[in-house]
Amino acid sequence: MRRNWVEQMGQNPLLLPPQVQAGNGSAAISKLLTERSITERLPTRELARHQAAALSDLARHAATYSPHFIRRLASAGLTPQSLAEPGALTRLPPLTRRELVGAGDALFCTAYPSGHGEHSTTSTSGSTGEPVTVRRTSLSELQWLVYTLREHLWHDRDFSGRLAAVRANISQPADTPDWGPPCSLFFLTGSWSGRPASWSVQELCRWLGEYDPSSLLVLPSTLAGIVAELDRTGQRLPQLRWIRTLSETVTSHLREEVRRVLGVGIDDIYTSQECGVMATQCPEHGSYHVSETILLEVVDAAGQPCSVGEIGRILVTDLVNYLTPLVRYEIGDYAEVGGPCPCGRGLPTIRRFLGRERNLVLLPDGTRHWPVVGFHRWGDVHDIRQFQFIQLDRQTILAKMSAPSRPAPEQEARLTTIIQEELQHPFAIRYEWQEEPLPRGPGGKFEEFLCRAE
Repeated sequence: MRRNWVEQMGQNPLLLPPQVQAGNGSAAISKLLTERSITERLPTRELARHQAAALSDLARHAATYSPHFIRRLASAGLTPQSLAEPGALTRLPPLTRRELVGAGDALFCTAYPSGHGEHSTTSTSGSTGEPVTVRRTSLSELQWLVYTLREHLWHDRDFSGRLAAVRANISQPADTPDWGPPCSLFFLTGSWSGRPASWSVQELCRWLGEYDPSSLLVLPSTLAGIVAELDRTGQRLPQLRWIRTLSETVTSHLREEVRRVLGVGIDDIYTSQECGVMATQCPEHGSYHVSETILLEVVDAAGQPCSVGEIGRILVTDLVNYLTPLVRYEIGDYAEVGGPCPCGRGLPTIRRFLGRERNLVLLPDGTRHWPVVGFHRWGDVHDIRQFQFIQLDRQTILAKMSAPSRPAPEQEARLTTIIQEELQHPFAIRYEWQEEPLPRGPGGKFEEFLCRAE
């Protein structure tokens, strides 16, 4: 059921300009993109004021039409009006994936503004073992297109070249004459070609060599395998100028390898099926700018906001989804808080995204931290093309290594010393060596560090 709340549309620059409906395609995108060129330059405090107003509007709506959200507010002793007051949001307990799944239909709103367009249902891949389903409106999808196009424009990309995509959601090879929305709605683009992430890196490299794209959209783990194979064979992609990644963590090691082998950088996008485009990298300074319609909190173990330079859990609030109230949604990732960006944009920043808890090393005393493994020091010891660490227990790590040959015992011992120094604990390191690239998991994903210890 949709209701005609026209007065709600266009009053806040984070929603939709007046007289524009979410289903109007290029007109709506153009209007919103113009708004974003203004909101991205707002002083941080003014942007926060608009976000607080948007949160208050969302809370009033959800408190009327979502039974689950009504109970959440009541149990926290909050009202829709008080939720947007300074410091009040932290009193609302996070919405976990398990709670989201368990809420069932009570989570969703029974009505939403007519200006938000049609609605659709989407499900995540369930990489945490808890697949979730959310309902989104056309306005939610529109924001995704706007932030995608803005990211292209920020990085001054040439749309006339060929775009290659390697995605987990591509099941069969596909080719189209243009890039598709949003780019093809405004620009004459080159062709698009997509391949499944489940293809072997050898197959992907052969295809990329034949297609020779100027832009590549790819999972970081797939990119790591491609770069390792290109480095091994000496093959290059002469037209490649831009690489965009999403869905997984981009490590500094991968950035260095891509720059060394292909001579280009990585522009990463922080997205999810639940919330769309949440943050994109600054073209000048590399930090991640959080999208205007996303409240992204980083909190410590006690649930308190992290300061600049601190690492904590991510809680996301989607300010435009009036069908599924994702307020303080614990998406499962960790991030390091950034400071003001010298580029002049007032958008909040994240210095880096660090993956999930399962990607953190677990020390014997129960503390966790991001696993720095010293890969930048390995080159002086042995030629290692790819690696994956699996922490088996609090004292043992299995190191799977892809290399042209197995190192001598003294080299292996030196690697162990480096890894122990970087991980800040004398773990027992068990090695498995192979010449072939390491296999990827379901959907073509790959994790460089995986903790199975408890």
